[in-house]
Amino acid sequence: MNRSFKVKLIFALLPMALWSLAAGAGTLRETASPDGEKSAAAEITPEPVRLGESAEMTVTVTLPAGQETVAPEFGAVYGAFTVESVRTDPPVLTGGRHKSVYRVRLIPNRGGTLFLPPIAVDTQGAEGESDTLLIPAGKIEAASQFDPESADLSQLAPPRPPIRHFPWILAAALLAGAVTFALLARGLFRRSIRFAEKELPPRERALRRLAVLKNSALAETDLREYYIHLTGIVRVFIEETTGIRAPEQTTEEFLRHIETEPSRNFTPQARIRLARFLESADMVKFAKFRPGPDEAAASLESARDFVSTFEPAAPQEGGAS
Repeated sequence: MNRSFKVKLIFALLPMALWSLAAGAGTLRETASPDGEKSAAAEITPEPVRLGESAEMTVTVTLPAGQETVAPEFGAVYGAFTVESVRTDPPVLTGGRHKSVYRVRLIPNRGGTLFLPPIAVDTQGAEGESDTLLIPAGKIEAASQFDPESADLSQLAPPRPPIRHFPWILAAALLAGAVTFALLARGLFRRSIRFAEKELPPRERALRRLAVLKNSALAETDLREYYIHLTGIVRVFIEETTGIRAPEQTTEEFLRHIETEPSRNFTPQARIRLARFLESADMVKFAKFRPGPDEAAASLESARDFVSTFEPAAPQEGGAS
């Protein structure tokens, strides 16, 4: 292999290497207990997520020695993602800290900005005491692999002559494939421990998330973040039960949507309750309104009551609900 060919090969592979480095950056969400002894974080890589490809969400929980993590539950759907698989790494104890890592393979269901629901991580102590860490909600971009604007036939280059060093390239590709296969096989054998997941229906999943939010101290420390979590839980519940993409719509868009689409089967009473709940929450999130502790607790009970009692109304004749 002469020097000029090596230079050409390096320049040919350089864009791929740079893209891989850029794609490796992920969206990190993290939380910690008030005393800083416990922490939990979730990271999705690569970013942006590409349609038709899977991404990995890594959930890392660090606790003091003597405490254990209860494996978080993921159903068949996580926000706008389909859950492909869930597995756990062997726990590690170093420096008096207990570290647990869970890996979730996700497939985006659509493009654009996707909502990432909060994740509740339960912990248990040696004497049976329990606690919950709530990893906050977030967003991530899902991009298509095909960019229509970049498809310009006028920029196509003429055919290039055959590569004289094809055998060397083929040998290098085969070697790289063998190494990759060996590494993947080793990782699969070392990380083959799976934990059982219990799939919950949307109502029970939403009620569980509301209970975690109620037991957290978020209403006392950050009211705006508290209401973001609260409305996010309700919006995800609506999406899972009706198919409406509520997490991606503003309050005005969502209310107009359910008002003009009777096929969604929202009763007038349900629309009124949702309007009051979402508009009061928007006052806190965007107008810097600060309700008292009783009002924050009442908002959570209102959300719990809606989730507990909501049933899509049966469509009447003529498409009216």
